[in-house]
Amino acid sequence: MFESSPIVAEKARLFAVKTVRKLRKTGFIAYFAGGCVRDREIRPPQDPHDYDIATNALPDQIQEVFTKRKTLAIGASFGVITLIGTKATGNIDIATFREDAAYSDGRHPDGVSFCNAEQDALRRDFTINGMFYDPIDEQVIDFVNGRADIVAKVIRAIGIPAERFHEDKLRILRAIRFATTLQFTIHTETLAAVKQFAENLQQVSRERILIELKKILESNHYQRGLELMLDTGVLAYAVPGLALPESSQAANWQSLLAITAAMPANDFRSTLALLFKTLAADAILIDVRSSLKQMKMSNDDIVTVCWMVEHVEQFISADSVPWPQIQRLLIDPNAKKTLTIATAWSSHHQQSTVGIEFCQQKLKLPLEQLNPAPLLDGKDLQEMGLQPGPLFSKVLTAVRDAQLMGETTTKPAAAILAQTVFQQLSDSLE
Repeated sequence: MFESSPIVAEKARLFAVKTVRKLRKTGFIAYFAGGCVRDREIRPPQDPHDYDIATNALPDQIQEVFTKRKTLAIGASFGVITLIGTKATGNIDIATFREDAAYSDGRHPDGVSFCNAEQDALRRDFTINGMFYDPIDEQVIDFVNGRADIVAKVIRAIGIPAERFHEDKLRILRAIRFATTLQFTIHTETLAAVKQFAENLQQVSRERILIELKKILESNHYQRGLELMLDTGVLAYAVPGLALPESSQAANWQSLLAITAAMPANDFRSTLALLFKTLAADAILIDVRSSLKQMKMSNDDIVTVCWMVEHVEQFISADSVPWPQIQRLLIDPNAKKTLTIATAWSSHHQQSTVGIEFCQQKLKLPLEQLNPAPLLDGKDLQEMGLQPGPLFSKVLTAVRDAQLMGETTTKPAAAILAQTVFQQLSDSLE
């Protein structure tokens, strides 16, 4: 997918229709398939940005129709050819109708055999994703009763749930993701299979799990996803390192839900920080960091989540902490989101809000007041004749603290203080 320019929904749709029309004119069957059909059928309809096309044309024939110059054959062994689009349309995967062989690795079929549209539909994951749409005749082709399940708002595995989850273990988490983002109910038999095979998520790469987890926790209804993951046993494998309660009725779990309900943002990193803050309260940061690394999160995300977990309590008690310490927290890029967590946390636990209100007022200050330019820097210390070394940072910190407290307001005064502090620190080392 293109990152430098957003895909335009209408241009993506027109490109997809043009692609189907070209295949049809060449004598092949071709339909929209999968998620783009689902999004069209949901009420209110969603505008797809990604289109997949299914056809009876073989991979070589697809490349003949669109030329090799305009296609990529990376997925040809699975019957998939990628048609190269523009930044505004995105690319389109064109897949030959196929049946899958066994899934030895729990992700990819060992091989494929080409078939008709109905057989292709029956090998897909959920009924809502198993429909086709003919954009020329404007007709839905539904072999799996996907439309009925959309009307009923049900996530149902196609065929036998255990077989679908054995083929690709990630479908266990995808069932929860669709139920969360669409606000659907997971069908009884499918839900039972999610619970039964939850531990099989251990066989799925952490990178794939993280993608699905982000979609769940960034959903407007992520609380529903949290409850489903806990009730099915999936959360233990999606987010390692948590001390999970046996029931969603447990006090700490109810606290988590109450706090998230008070948080206006559905930010992935904030929610993870709150999970660790609530369900791993006794864990030291090194344990949190270890869990996040195991999840294959980026270094930036790991630093952010750990920062949030570490500083929530400091925001709550900010009124009793020296201002320079709090000022350094408030100028951090993660301050506002951490303050949101702290606000919800203190409210739920009926803690004093004085510290929170103090921080909120300070954040309203103009930047030049909240974070005034330092009176001195390392270059200034050298010009004063001080030798660079380990004492430099301590001297600068002392001067900065005095500046923030209003005790030192001019550069000459700061220089005098720096000389004094440097001498005191040097004497203490002798």
